[in-house]
Amino acid sequence: MKLWEITGSRFEEIDKTVAILPVGSIERHGDHLPLGTDTIIPFEMALEVERRRKNIIILPPVYYGSCRGLKFLKGTFDIDSNILYKYVLEIILEAARNGIKLLVVLNGHGGNNIPLNMAAREAAYKSDINIIILNWWTDLAKEMRASLFINPGHAGEDETSIVLTLHPELVEMDKAFDKTVLTPTVRIYSRKISAKIYDRGLTGSASKADERKGKLWFETIVSDIIKIIDETLKYLREMDEG
Repeated sequence: MKLWEITGSRFEEIDKTVAILPVGSIERHGDHLPLGTDTIIPFEMALEVERRRKNIIILPPVYYGSCRGLKFLKGTFDIDSNILYKYVLEIILEAARNGIKLLVVLNGHGGNNIPLNMAAREAAYKSDINIIILNWWTDLAKEMRASLFINPGHAGEDETSIVLTLHPELVEMDKAFDKTVLTPTVRIYSRKISAKIYDRGLTGSASKADERKGKLWFETIVSDIIKIIDETLKYLREMDEG
């Protein structure tokens, strides 16, 4: 159920146990993927979870994210991480006030990690809501990603394959290209390095994207999300009874 399509009287009656908040970004993804890729993917995952499991409330997606690393590229809209933190915190607290018991924050953009975690921690102290944050590309179906895609990356083979599965009409494969980058052994925060790695908003082998691989990966991720929701609800029930 999409929250924005539910009437007030209907909202009072429905099961409010679980809600999903898709969060993404408007960011350059090479020359071939839509700017909203990071929001489109988790939103479509949320829709599929609801179709399969039912009794899921889908909250309106947060389209804008913290994109400091690719801010230099046209098409990227960077939102200050403190503003994102406060905005998401308010959404979570309002979800709690409206009776949501478990909120799954389904994140589609790496730059959102810190503000999302801050918002979840703060909301947990201020309300009784339970919050899970899932970064779909790193937390779910990890083994499958490693087996399907030899050279994954930002707007690379893996991400492009999923968008091809979901919205092929939004992908311009004739503009896809490949870029292999050196990977440091530790995380380095550097504007110069980011600019060099993401000079065109892409890493990996986008030209090798395969819709069939994307479909298999997408379906496995959705199954993982459903499993996590059910396992978490079971855990919460056991904690309440203990």
